[in-house]
Amino acid sequence: MSDPYKSRLYQRNRRLVLQASAFRCFRCGGLATTADHIVPLSLGGSHDVANLRACCGKCNSSIGNEARLYLAARRRIGRSSRRW
Repeated sequence: MSDPYKSRLYQRNRRLVLQASAFRCFRCGGLATTADHIVPLSLGGSHDVANLRACCGKCNSSIGNEARLYLAARRRIGRSSRRW
């Protein structure tokens, strides 16, 4: 399977999002070098401009960690709620 981040669509939309935000991270205001997916690809998100926001590498990594923790907690809560 090919890397979805190397597609022409993603690269073009990433560039558009970064230029529209003047290369400023939406979270910390630092230099944005990446485009963060609002709805992750793993959860059915797309490379559409409406689903991307400019982000620096540090914030993008921390957002990914927060999402993983949230999903793990949601799974734990879902399992325990089915027991009663």
